Amino acid sequence: MANIVDNFINVPNQKEEDFCTGSIIEHIRELAYTGKPTGIFNPSDSGNRILDKIYFKNMPLDLRSTLADTEVNFKGLKLSVPLYLGDMSFGALSGNPNIAIARAAEITKTFAGTGEGGLLPEIRDNRRIYVQWASARFGVDYKTINSGSGIVIKIGQGAKPGIGGHLPAGKVTEKISRARRIPENIDAISPAPHHDIYSIEDLSQRIEALKIATGKPVFVKVAATNYIPYIVTGIARSGADGVIIDGQGAGTGATPEVIRDNLGIPIELAVAASHDALVRENLRDKFRIIAAGRVTGALDAAKLYALGADVVSMGTAILISMGCIMVRKCNLGFCPTALTNKIDGKRIYDVDFGVNNIVNFITGFRLELAGILDNLGFNSIKELTGRKDLLAAKNISKGAADVLKIHAESNSTIMLDDFKPNKKYLNEIITKGEVPITSMGSTASPEVARPSRIIDFLRLDGAQVTRPPIDPYRENIDTSFYLAHGRIKIPMPVIIDASSEPEDVRSSLYWASMFTGSVIVDKSYKKGFKR
Repeated sequence: MANIVDNFINVPNQKEEDFCTGSIIEHIRELAYTGKPTGIFNPSDSGNRILDKIYFKNMPLDLRSTLADTEVNFKGLKLSVPLYLGDMSFGALSGNPNIAIARAAEITKTFAGTGEGGLLPEIRDNRRIYVQWASARFGVDYKTINSGSGIVIKIGQGAKPGIGGHLPAGKVTEKISRARRIPENIDAISPAPHHDIYSIEDLSQRIEALKIATGKPVFVKVAATNYIPYIVTGIARSGADGVIIDGQGAGTGATPEVIRDNLGIPIELAVAASHDALVRENLRDKFRIIAAGRVTGALDAAKLYALGADVVSMGTAILISMGCIMVRKCNLGFCPTALTNKIDGKRIYDVDFGVNNIVNFITGFRLELAGILDNLGFNSIKELTGRKDLLAAKNISKGAADVLKIHAESNSTIMLDDFKPNKKYLNEIITKGEVPITSMGSTASPEVARPSRIIDFLRLDGAQVTRPPIDPYRENIDTSFYLAHGRIKIPMPVIIDASSEPEDVRSSLYWASMFTGSVIVDKSYKKGFKR
């Protein structure tokens, strides 16, 4: 007999640092319980995010009234509040949660993304959905793209810039197999690039073709990287109606941990830089920016609107309002709340429970946002977009302040802890011999874990749109390297120095090097190095 999940489960004590702290989860749940504002919730006074260090000048954090108008007209839809229920696929979620999100979008007059992987029959007729056109085209046909009110071409996402989607084999059940038109029990892996979009010109042709086929607005979803202002202006010139920018730390159902924790830049920097570039190039007027990645509530959203976003996207926060307890088992299919579990009939999420929670959460979010607008002296949300002059920041770097183009009271000082290696990550590599796959948003430094090294402040760039990437985790790439004028070939350009290790450790490393073809250096041997 199936276990129907129709109640909140107690949130376990957090054993490790997490971006979604107990106070954030508690606030989201309170909105989901009551549908009433709790005040102007400040997610973190001491957070490491740049967004946490940005504030509205001369704005009290109290709730005066909730009468300001939060409605906007958005590409043919009238939105009660500029909120997009982020792209979460059927497969990453277990079906009923997808239905609940689509229904809640209709009730609250917001709109929702379907993610990749085709559509459930139960949501195909919902008007307030944006259907995703991803690199694998799973479950996508003419009927699919003509559902809903718009289309999203997904080039990249914040949790995994530069690589495609991934639904682990264990979650590819018979129902998912039919929806995506793929074999059961085999990883559903999307290619890193679209194989018909290898340049900005290709993207322009695809946008035009989809508009001709559907007559609907087309948005392009990209990860936030260092090239984002140029990418966004290219997308605007390609005829798109807008962009979804997904910042670092965004949630996901499955991704290589090393990608999630090291690629991409914060959404606040990406939005500010993109808005300024569009204004400078006279492209901003009818082009819309949707900001995604770690938006937890109305205050986060208000700051992003002021930095240049037209709409904010919420994914993880919506899941928490539905009952998510952040155990990070999405990729394994063992979700205790039935939100991301394997579809096997053992645990089933109650649709009405989900709809009620999301509607309450969005209602509370809207009222808190109206309270912020009232505190700012605004009658309408339309008065807030792009108002950087209302913002200031403290303890951020001069470089960040220059990108944001807001006043910073003081520059930050880098504070480092003693280096603590990620033992869990290393253990998984050692025991499994493969790249660890994880889920949900990043818990890495500098935004969550406290930085230990200068490198913890650096982010790598994930290629997209105009530089189609290779997927190093799912494509065979030759990383071999030659030494001694080509006489020695090693599998990667790394040499292990065993000189200062105890004899038993050196012995283990020598045996490992024989099996892997690596090189060990030991100065105690006169010949220099040994295979």
